[in-house]
Amino acid sequence: MSKDNMPKRWSKTTTTAFRIIESIDELNDASVTELAASLDLAASTVHNHLGALQRLGYVVKEDGNYHLSLRFLNVGMSVRNKQTLTRISQPVVDDLARETGEAAWAATIEDGWVYFICNARGEDAIQAYGDLGSRRRPHAIAAGKSILAHLPDEDVVEIIDETGLTPYTENTVTSRAALFEEFESIRERGFAFNRGERLEGGRAVACAILHEGEPIGSIGVSGPAHRFQSERFEVTLPDAVSGAKNIIELKLSSPS
Repeated sequence: MSKDNMPKRWSKTTTTAFRIIESIDELNDASVTELAASLDLAASTVHNHLGALQRLGYVVKEDGNYHLSLRFLNVGMSVRNKQTLTRISQPVVDDLARETGEAAWAATIEDGWVYFICNARGEDAIQAYGDLGSRRRPHAIAAGKSILAHLPDEDVVEIIDETGLTPYTENTVTSRAALFEEFESIRERGFAFNRGERLEGGRAVACAILHEGEPIGSIGVSGPAHRFQSERFEVTLPDAVSGAKNIIELKLSSPS
């Protein structure tokens, strides 16, 4: 093989390896046959990649099936903990959960996807929202909309083109025009709402975290619709989230 063709081969090999990793994650664990079928690859190809990943310690084989190893946890936590936003946000998120009694969280955006980097569960929370490291399309969640509202229009269009406007519920905004109109309201009032746009019966309030004029993340609270109503949803929780956002922004601006 010529040197000119080698980079393309390496790129294909890397892409296949990560497709296998993502498929194992989606299936929880899987056999070579199951992975080959789900990815439309030859079983021999899948087997070879799995062997390499197993030798590197990234997958584990048990009873003929493969699952991702805890080495990913080590890498993921290392990435998370090296982020300044994570270190600053976690104690603020903890306080917000205690103050509101709800599930509180902080998130950031990368390559058009929202990633949850901190969370905490208040005493009334049904469950913690946003598993650490989980990613969401930004258009259907308060965290994402609060960030998008503060990005240049051309950047938002690029993100939407990449991640799409998937209709999760009948409340999901899938019109670009309607979404941009909502962004104007978010900028005016300073926070974003989620009214069951990704999960039926769920609601959320979020504020963008700005640093040097750029939206680098968001902080918010989530809970069931029956508790996120009237003045509490429209005023009390937004005030609490806005206060938490201000604390984070001040800490980001303070000399280390």
